[in-house]
Amino acid sequence: MASDEELFAVIATPSPVPPIVDRARWPVHVTVAGIFGVGAPGVAAIPDLLESVLHGMASFDVELGPLDRFGAGGDVPVLLAPHPLLDEIHESLAAGLGHIPGFSPVEPDYWGDGYRPHATLGPAVSATAGDMLAIRVFSLVGLHGPDGHRRFAVNLP
Repeated sequence: MASDEELFAVIATPSPVPPIVDRARWPVHVTVAGIFGVGAPGVAAIPDLLESVLHGMASFDVELGPLDRFGAGGDVPVLLAPHPLLDEIHESLAAGLGHIPGFSPVEPDYWGDGYRPHATLGPAVSATAGDMLAIRVFSLVGLHGPDGHRRFAVNLP
């Protein structure tokens, strides 16, 4: 990680993410853009990009499932969240982020064609395959230490 790089994720949730949240207790969410780094000069461009990508979009629901496992050792349980809007949003974000100074995805294999929308299961997430998740808020979350800090959010009508 470059010394001026900040790490972020973009997540979609039914309700707003608190301003600071322990990453082990993130609410149920769909990852729209997995962890990525951006050079400090480019950070200010991300909110405008997120607003632009989501402009005119209405809230929607996504069915969770099936169960899968992510991570190098397959030790991260997730529920896939296939939905064409999530794919479209990811593609637009990935294309736009690629033009921001210092952008680098932490796991490049899961960007663009390798992206699979998913809800990560964890101690604070109680969800099962077949559950419907309302997508109402998209949040840019800064990843600093054990806590995530919501940096920006877009509420969908």
